[in-house]
Amino acid sequence: MDIIATLQKALNITDGARITVHPAGAVNRVYRVQDPVNGSSYLSEGHLQSDKQQKLDNTLVDLAVKWMGNDDFSGVERSHQFALQQQLYGLGIAPQPIWLSDDETIWVEQWVDNSNSATHFTHRLSVHTLAETLARIHSLPITARPLNLAARWLHYRDIAQLDMNSELYLKAQAFRNKAIKSEEDNDDYVLCHNDLLTNHLLISTENTLKVIDWEYAAMGNRYFDLASCCLINKLNDLESCDLVKHYAAIMNIDEQEALEKLKLHIEIVAITNDLWFAALNADKGI
Repeated sequence: MDIIATLQKALNITDGARITVHPAGAVNRVYRVQDPVNGSSYLSEGHLQSDKQQKLDNTLVDLAVKWMGNDDFSGVERSHQFALQQQLYGLGIAPQPIWLSDDETIWVEQWVDNSNSATHFTHRLSVHTLAETLARIHSLPITARPLNLAARWLHYRDIAQLDMNSELYLKAQAFRNKAIKSEEDNDDYVLCHNDLLTNHLLISTENTLKVIDWEYAAMGNRYFDLASCCLINKLNDLESCDLVKHYAAIMNIDEQEALEKLKLHIEIVAITNDLWFAALNADKGI
């Protein structure tokens, strides 16, 4: 698809714009679009998804463009996530969302320039930065839509067309009530990122932090978010304990209680991850 042509119609990007491809996950494709000609102009009023015209923070139009393709398997409602990121941008923790196409396959946000991901840190510092970032996210005064694990598991199961006698199906059934009970714990019910890789943390030269890739953010149990962070960053047992201990100290939570709750949610996250990949593979016809 012609990204520049699409953005010319939507955001007045000029023929002088430059596009580069950037690393992405299993589903999305990510591009950086820079337009030095159009940097001082306003975006077209009719295409902005906010109450007022907005001006990009940079003098250069510098955009991160995500192409989602057809990922109905994920169960993510892009319009709700776009509105959530507008709130997160207002609180200074996320990049400015700019535009979401009508079919919700193209997401545009401001590129976070002059930054490095937390992957450049030493491993211990990286683990502590993850814990500190999760503590900050979990303290944000935002209410989003619930994760609703039981419904999400059912969605993934249906997309994957799992056999009722399959090991994964039976394991999900065995943990279903524990997942529901987890989300009913009001003391641990917070805004969760649910996909906090170290390369989703961008540290500027001024040492300010921006977090990207909020597509799976939702209200849920803090320990599900912690366990997700451990899984996707491939932390070993000692590193996972270090992350949770550092988090518990910041949040003034009993350390042993936090570690016990992490154990349960590691199981819940593993099931969620396996169901997600089963749905992804079925969607791709694998």
